[in-house]
Amino acid sequence: MNLLIFFAIIIGVIIFLSLMFVNLKLKLLSFLRKLGFSNLDSLINEIKKGEIEAKTNKKHVNGMTKLLLPKITKDFPNFSESELYTKVETSLLAIFNSIENKKLDKCDELILVREKLKKEIEDYKTNNINIRYDDVKFHEHAIKYYTNKNGAMNISISSSLEYYYTKEKDGKVIEKSDYKVQNRYTTEFIYVFDPNVAVKNQALIGINCPNCGAPVKKLGHKKCEFCGSSLEDINLKSWHISSYKADY
Repeated sequence: MNLLIFFAIIIGVIIFLSLMFVNLKLKLLSFLRKLGFSNLDSLINEIKKGEIEAKTNKKHVNGMTKLLLPKITKDFPNFSESELYTKVETSLLAIFNSIENKKLDKCDELILVREKLKKEIEDYKTNNINIRYDDVKFHEHAIKYYTNKNGAMNISISSSLEYYYTKEKDGKVIEKSDYKVQNRYTTEFIYVFDPNVAVKNQALIGINCPNCGAPVKKLGHKKCEFCGSSLEDINLKSWHISSYKADY
C-alpha cells in the first residue's frame, strides 16, 4: 500500500511538473509572438544575426575635430590634418606588421611605443601565438582631444577600420573571422617643440634604450648611461605615435 502511494505521488509530481512546463512554454511562445518571433529558434537566430551585425557594421569615431582644429592651427600654423591621419594609418599598419612578423618594424614612427610593442611581441612568442591582420582598410578619423604644455603638443585620434583577423596557438587556428571585423582604435601622438622642457617629464616622452630598456634622460645623448649602447639620433620635432589601443 505504501509503495502504491509512493508511486502515485511520483506520478502526480511528474504530471504537475509537465503541466507547469507546458504552461511556461505556452506563455513563452505567447510572449515571443508579441515581440514578433514565431518560436524560440527565430529569437536565437535574430540574436546571432545581431551579434554578426555588431561586428560587421562600421564603427563610428568619437571626436571633436571642428572644435579643436582652430586651437591646434593657432598653436601650430603648419599643422596638416590629413598628414596626421596618414601617420595614424602608417603607424598602426607598422604595429600590425610587427605583431604579425613578431619582429619590431624599423619604422621611425614607432620610436615611442617600441617598449610596449616589444613586450606584446614577446608575450605572443612565449605563448606560441600568431596573429594576422589581412586587407586592412581605414574608414575615418576624428580628433578626440588636444593639449599644448610641457614643451610638447599631444593629440588623441579616434580611427575606425576593418580587417580579416586570424589567431593561432600552437599552430592551430583558435579564432578566425569569416567576415571583416570592424574595429576602432584610439591613438595618441606627440610633437616635441621644446626638448629642453619636455625631457624634464620623462613620462611624457617615454623613450627607452633599445638594448637595456633604461629611460633616455636627454635626447642629445649618443650612448645609454646604463649599458653604454649607441643611441640613434631622435628628432621629435615631428608627430610620433605615443600610445595605441583597440576600443573593441
